[in-house]
Amino acid sequence: MSDAARYRSHAGHPGAWRARDIDIEALSFDLAPRHVAALKDGVRAVRARGLAMTEIAAGDFPLGELGEAVARLRHEMLEGRGIVFIRGFPAGSLPLEDEETIFWGIGAHFGTAVSQSVLGDRLGRVIDMTDIDPNARAYRARRELTLHTDLSDAIGFWCVRQAKTGGLSQYASALAVHDALLKANPAHLDVLYRGFPWHRLGENGPDEAPVTPHRVPIFSDCRGRVSCRYVRTYMREAAHHLGRKMTEAEIAALDAFDEIAQGQEHRLDVMLEPGTVVFINNFMILHARTAFENHEPPGEKRLLLRLWLAISGPDAPPVVPEIQVYETGPGGGIRYQPGRTPSFAKRTDPTD
Repeated sequence: MSDAARYRSHAGHPGAWRARDIDIEALSFDLAPRHVAALKDGVRAVRARGLAMTEIAAGDFPLGELGEAVARLRHEMLEGRGIVFIRGFPAGSLPLEDEETIFWGIGAHFGTAVSQSVLGDRLGRVIDMTDIDPNARAYRARRELTLHTDLSDAIGFWCVRQAKTGGLSQYASALAVHDALLKANPAHLDVLYRGFPWHRLGENGPDEAPVTPHRVPIFSDCRGRVSCRYVRTYMREAAHHLGRKMTEAEIAALDAFDEIAQGQEHRLDVMLEPGTVVFINNFMILHARTAFENHEPPGEKRLLLRLWLAISGPDAPPVVPEIQVYETGPGGGIRYQPGRTPSFAKRTDPTD
C-alpha cells in the first residue's frame, strides 16, 4: 500500500486545472495593428544590424508596449496556469523567414532556444516528412500524438498553416492528473515517482548510452515544486532494448495516467488558427495532436514553428537532475550531430 501523505496535493494551484476551468480568452493576448507594425520594425532592425536569426537575444528585439503583456504572459506560463496564447500575428502576409524571426524574437523574451534534435534545429518546423522518411520523429510526421511533454523547460508553437483535416491541438494539466491519481490510487504515484529508463531513440551522442543510465521520474518534487516528464514511447522502447517486460503495476500506472489525461474532464482541445502562438510550461502541461491530412501541394502542408526554451534566472523551475533524458544539462535539448537526422524505427509491440 502507498502512503498517500508522501505526495503533495495541488488543490488551489492555478496550474492544476481541468478543461472546464479554462477560459481561453483570459489566457490570450490579441495583437493590435500597432503591435504587428512594431514587430515588423524589429525584423528590419535586426536585419540592418546583420544579425542572423539565431544570434538574436531579447535585448536585440525590443517589444515596446508589447513587452508588458509578454512579461505578464510569461509569468502566467511559469507560475499560473502554464499555458498562454498570443493571437493576431501576420499569417501568410510575410515571407516565412520574417515570421520565423518574429517568433524567435518573441520567444527570446520567454527563454533561450535549445536544439530540438540531432539536426541542431533551435527553431524547428513541425511538418510531415514521412513521404521522405517513414521513420521520421513525431514532430516530422502526421500521425496522432498522445499527450506527452517535450524535453525542455518550455515550448512555443506558431501556427503558420493548418492541415486539410485534423491536426487538433490538445492540452492537459499534469498537476491535475497527479491529483486525480492521488485520489484514485496513490500506489500508481509510487510507480511514477520511481520512474523508468528511457530510450534516446537514436539521438544519443557518441559518448552516451542508447538508454538512460538512470530512471527518469514521471513525477518529481524539487524544493516543493512537482514537475512532470512523460513520453510513453521512450519508456516502451527502453524496456524492449533492455530485454524486459514492464510489470503489471507499471503498465497499470501508465494506463491510469493516460486515461485520466486524455479524458474529456482534463483534456482541452484547441484548433490553432494561422497567426496564433502558444507557449507552454513543459513541466506542468501535457500536449498532443490529432492525426491530420495535408493539402496536396507540398507548399501547403500543415506547418507549425516550434521553439524548445530553457528558462534561466530566479524564476527558473527547480527540477531534479534525473528528469533529463539527454546529457545536455539544465534546460534540456538534444545535442547537434552533423550528418544525422531525427529518425528511429520503433520496435515495440504497442501492447507492451
